[in-house]
Amino acid sequence: MICRVNRKCQQRVTSYIRSNPSSCSIDRIKNQDHYRLGSESIYIWQFKLKRVTFAIMEAANMTEKTEEARAERVQMLKSDTAMKNNPRIVFTAKTHNQNVREKAKIFLRNKLRILTWIGRYNMEWGINDAIAGITLGLTIIPESIACALLAGLPARYGLCSAFVGPLIYLFFGSIDKVIIGPTSLVALVSVQFTVGKPIEFAFMLTFLSGVVQLIMSSLRMGFIFEFISMPVIKAFSSATAILVIESQIKVLLGIKYLVAGFLESVKTLFLRYTEANTGDFVMGICAIVFLVLFELLEKIADREKVKKVWKVTCRYLSFSRTTLIVLITAIVSYVWLEYEPQVPFTLSKNALSGLPNITLPAFTIETPEKTYSLWDMIAEMNVGIIVIPITGILTNLSIGKLTPKGMVDTNHELLTLGLCNVFGSCFQSMPTSGAFTRYAISTACGLKSPMANLYSGIIVLLALIFLSPYFNYIPEATLAAILICSIFTLLDFKLPLRLWRESRRDFGVWTVCFFVSVLCGVEVGLFVSLIINVAHLLFLWARPEISIRIQEVDDMQYICVTPGNGIYFPAINHLRAKVLKAAIQAEFQIPVVIDCHKVTGLDFTAAQGFVKLASGLKCEEDDGVESRHGEALLILYRMDVSLQKLIDNSDNLVFCDNPDKIREFLTQESLRNGVINLKEHIRASIDLGYKIDIEHES
Repeated sequence: MICRVNRKCQQRVTSYIRSNPSSCSIDRIKNQDHYRLGSESIYIWQFKLKRVTFAIMEAANMTEKTEEARAERVQMLKSDTAMKNNPRIVFTAKTHNQNVREKAKIFLRNKLRILTWIGRYNMEWGINDAIAGITLGLTIIPESIACALLAGLPARYGLCSAFVGPLIYLFFGSIDKVIIGPTSLVALVSVQFTVGKPIEFAFMLTFLSGVVQLIMSSLRMGFIFEFISMPVIKAFSSATAILVIESQIKVLLGIKYLVAGFLESVKTLFLRYTEANTGDFVMGICAIVFLVLFELLEKIADREKVKKVWKVTCRYLSFSRTTLIVLITAIVSYVWLEYEPQVPFTLSKNALSGLPNITLPAFTIETPEKTYSLWDMIAEMNVGIIVIPITGILTNLSIGKLTPKGMVDTNHELLTLGLCNVFGSCFQSMPTSGAFTRYAISTACGLKSPMANLYSGIIVLLALIFLSPYFNYIPEATLAAILICSIFTLLDFKLPLRLWRESRRDFGVWTVCFFVSVLCGVEVGLFVSLIINVAHLLFLWARPEISIRIQEVDDMQYICVTPGNGIYFPAINHLRAKVLKAAIQAEFQIPVVIDCHKVTGLDFTAAQGFVKLASGLKCEEDDGVESRHGEALLILYRMDVSLQKLIDNSDNLVFCDNPDKIREFLTQESLRNGVINLKEHIRASIDLGYKIDIEHES
């Protein structure tokens, strides 16, 4: 019987043992089966947690004052059989088999992550979350509008994406610092699959992305994202930042065009730069300068000499810089239109007021040119229904790895993000995920739990209800400036410089991913990089590290082969070639010992490969070895018994699990060959091509 140890009870046991040394000596602990501690019972069980066991045993042994008792304690704790021979003191509460109700509670706690922290919620957390949520809500409003325009959607749909996701993430989210909403990264990728199509395609893309994420979560496919390395994620993010900045430069200049591809877009921009609008350019530059200067206020707030009041003021002015620039430029536009019929810069359009209709996305879309069925829409969006879910979850996983815990339940995060997208599509939302800019703000504001999503969602909802008509006064150049400044933080060129110095292979992966993403699209770059990573892992699987050297036991030599990890069918031929090369050089006169203590796995093909290797160690006349004929013994040393069952019997293949058995086999082989000491012969004739370590006689 194994019970969970309660820390508080462990302390009580320790205190009791220290205060009652006569009743709790080492001998009494070993022989007694039951103690009473107040109204609670302390039982002796064979317990498997050595750390807990030793802590309590240490407490008991502190009462022993004599050197003999202390020596006995040290010997007992160092003994390899301590876990078997010595009972463990464990406080045991009532234990019984889990019923359906308890299983349901565990299931709900695993899915509804709010249940894991809401019981510990307090006033301090509430204040911090409220401040962070309000700040993030004011920040996410202009960012959502900008992301909607980047995705080719009216500003209203950006806000529709920023209140549903946070409310769902409040209940299911597992990463404290993630605030769900539209991001420039996802918006840029999604526009490639919805550009030039009816607006309903964007909502269907959100729905299908959520469905794909839910399917991946139910199939426990989160392990797939472990194949995407950090250099790939960084290169992917940097390439996306370049594409977003390039796409917004034309907005800053007031030039209208729509082309596919980075190179074509740059080419068109240079050909049409004469069409630039001075008003848009001035507004955009002023907005960028404003955002950069207010971002510097955060550095001022970090100085020690600045007073606390000014620190708080500077910090929140810095956090609210996007809201302030939108408010200022919208007021400028409103006042300008009071005196002039139009402004010299482009304003946002199609900002509708009110809440969106709550309905499932349209599974059939009718246009004057064509009627799209569900399958037609899936065919039009192509790989977008795979790339968008991957892009969104990668952002959340990257943020999760930046948190103090650094561990993320990928399958649960897929479930949560899938629910956000499926339910969001019913509110006319674009695909959503976490964002690095919101993570930075939440960290600086001292966010404690996902409760901040509630405050952020409420603020966005209020803005959608009451402020939507005023979004038409926001200059597009201002929104472009917000996107450029927010995405600029994703540019990371320090990492490739470090990779060039420390890991050329990772540098190559980063380079391929970055340039393919920029030139061919982020979805192509991600796919190519994933193939490169998987191909590298497959190469390591097919070509594991194999150490081959000459060793001696009582002047009897043998070829020692040590594989680096599991041997599966891609690697068995590589292993056979290495061993046969060494055996041929030795003229099949000394045994081959394969040390399998690192071999953690073996499949049927590899098992048959060992049998064929044993057959290949028999030297015949047609093997090309004219001078000698022989048969080398193959010894599989320290191979797990469960793996031995896969290997068929062979005349010259044996298993052993201790050095004495190896010595016995070597002696038998030496006697059979008629040569006991082959040291000088082997030293003169063997050249295995590897480093050979032979101890010289003194």
